[in-house]
Amino acid sequence: MVRPLSDYAAYLFDMDGTLTYHDQAIPGAADTLRALKAAGKHVLAVTNNSSLGQHALAERFRRFGLPLDDDEVFSALVATARFVATEHPGARVHVFGNPGLRSEVERHGLVVTDATDADYVVVGNHRGITYDRLTTAMRALLRGARFVTVNMDRAYVGADGELVPGCGAFAAALERATGRAPDVVVGKPSIRLLCEAAESVGQPASACLYIGDNPEAGVAGAHAAGMAALLVLSGVAASAEASPEPPEYVLSSVADLARSVSEARDSRT
Repeated sequence: MVRPLSDYAAYLFDMDGTLTYHDQAIPGAADTLRALKAAGKHVLAVTNNSSLGQHALAERFRRFGLPLDDDEVFSALVATARFVATEHPGARVHVFGNPGLRSEVERHGLVVTDATDADYVVVGNHRGITYDRLTTAMRALLRGARFVTVNMDRAYVGADGELVPGCGAFAAALERATGRAPDVVVGKPSIRLLCEAAESVGQPASACLYIGDNPEAGVAGAHAAGMAALLVLSGVAASAEASPEPPEYVLSSVADLARSVSEARDSRT
């Protein structure tokens, strides 16, 4: 039997198409976050972003009017740094990505190096890519560095509304150059991101509800991580029939979730 929507301890939200759309908040998204927080629930924005650190991402979402503290934003970039720091504390890491990834790696006590004898090569979106930087990362991988990528997204929508290369494009270049596939992919659709997100709020997966608009990466990924899934139809999904696995819940928008939580609170008072 499906649990009431208000019955979870933590609510993990996808960003684009769920809380935001084209650099603005989905109508009602801020009200939903406030209602959940007022009800004593954990909320967490979970994103595949591989460029911005935790504080920069939270600042960006606050500019959209979303009431999210720094610790209520969990990105694949943060999860990647956490993963490496847990697997190999103090590791020497070659960062093949934007400054935000470098900062997050350093924040987790790892040593950033441009040498080719690094323990890890961590790949994110890389707007400053050059032939020399590609060569250094390739040589580090050929010398045995562990190959970790923030995500395998092929592309995403840029500030001008057009597609730009995603992290997966840079990982693919290194894979082709070295003949090595990534050892670890942290972001969605890998379940590692959702598992680490649940751990960050101190909850088991069974106590978390994942809310997203992508039937393939979202619903299937949530189920693989042991979470129930709420599919919203405000982004990629036009209907629940598009989902390869049926979600436990379907709503038109996150705005409808606020009403469910408020009604549950009213019924208890």
